[in-house]
Amino acid sequence: MSQKVFKLIVLLGLMCLLFIQPVYAVVRESKIPPNTVLYKSIQTWRDNFKNPWQVIFFKEIKGENEPIINLRLVGFPDLYEFAHPQPLIIKIREDLILPVPDVFASDQESFAPNMGQYDFTPILNQLASNNFWVLELPLKNGDSSTIKIPYFILEEWQKIIARDLQN
Repeated sequence: MSQKVFKLIVLLGLMCLLFIQPVYAVVRESKIPPNTVLYKSIQTWRDNFKNPWQVIFFKEIKGENEPIINLRLVGFPDLYEFAHPQPLIIKIREDLILPVPDVFASDQESFAPNMGQYDFTPILNQLASNNFWVLELPLKNGDSSTIKIPYFILEEWQKIIARDLQN
């Protein structure tokens, strides 16, 4: 009897694994008066040292102006400090490594040292989501940290990029 119960439990467990869908982050839309729309995706991912980072990808549309498309990374205070104005390095695949410009480079006094924000506009036409990206964070004091971003989050980011005022 116990062998039949065990087989049934294993079978049910396998069936659950086959039908579970991957978890996708929610794209949030905010309307900010008078004429700004903000689309964003917020997740927490761990770096190669198992430290949590808040990863915020967003698109901000102000009236008829060109949209702002940025990635903001926030680590625990006093644990890491970004080396502004160094770019974020994204390894999309072995033969495609892209530097992404630091938004805070010109205004470092306005932001916390554990926060980095990077302008994705120059690399929009090179974004691929067939695997995962490795983000190499530009940190002070020779510290290094990497975050792996999986394909389903990259697909979410592409949906945000495609959004406009009509959506």
